[in-house]
Amino acid sequence: MKKILSLTTFLLLTESSMAFEAGQLSLDTPNVLKKNEGSSTIRHRFFGEIGDEQTFFGTDDGGNMHLSLKYALADNLVVGVDHTRDESAYGVGVEYAHDFEWIKAGVRVNGFRLHNAKFEKAQKSYMVNGSLQTPNYFDHLILTGNLGYDAFYEHQIAGLGADLNVNNFIPYLTFTTNISLLAEWYPQIDKVEGVSGKHSSYAYGLKFQTYGHHFELVATNASSMDARTMSLGTNSEDMHLGFNINRKF
Repeated sequence: MKKILSLTTFLLLTESSMAFEAGQLSLDTPNVLKKNEGSSTIRHRFFGEIGDEQTFFGTDDGGNMHLSLKYALADNLVVGVDHTRDESAYGVGVEYAHDFEWIKAGVRVNGFRLHNAKFEKAQKSYMVNGSLQTPNYFDHLILTGNLGYDAFYEHQIAGLGADLNVNNFIPYLTFTTNISLLAEWYPQIDKVEGVSGKHSSYAYGLKFQTYGHHFELVATNASSMDARTMSLGTNSEDMHLGFNINRKF
């Protein structure tokens, strides 16, 4: 874990002049990287309630963390590794994406190993997730959709997202090029008995974009951080703080 954190920190601090593709808070997006380009992601969701001032808005109650690294072997052909604190999950995957003139499309296949409380030994499985993302309509609106399959829980993955973006209008944010309002919703189209939550997961966020970084502040009713687990829903109606740091290198 220390090696992963050290490598991720190094990648985040390295200077870059390359633009980073439009991402969402937890949804998969078509990762259109060119050969030898890569990206890193840190996601964090606090367990505490956002309205609890005694725990500093829920940040004192610990949280869930997700780390990922991706690298393009060829144009639009990407391999990646990831780790999520919840269930001590490790994953490795491959994805391919294409930037059509009217839409971006991608598919990701990810194998993973996790320690689920229902089993004594670590479990292995896989997921397949497709993503579609529109161009920036009217120079201000990007829409994203996910549809896939999780073999571990044998359920369908589904999610919808929106990115309402404008050019930076705050002079003090010197290195920020764009500011976005983000929203995601994961309808439970395929509930898993004894696993799926009572409520569908959703998240809102504020993104600050530079040439190489995305910094995102998140409010969500779930502690999950990817489309597979967000699609399982949540039993909580409380809102939780979170953040994402995305980096292209």
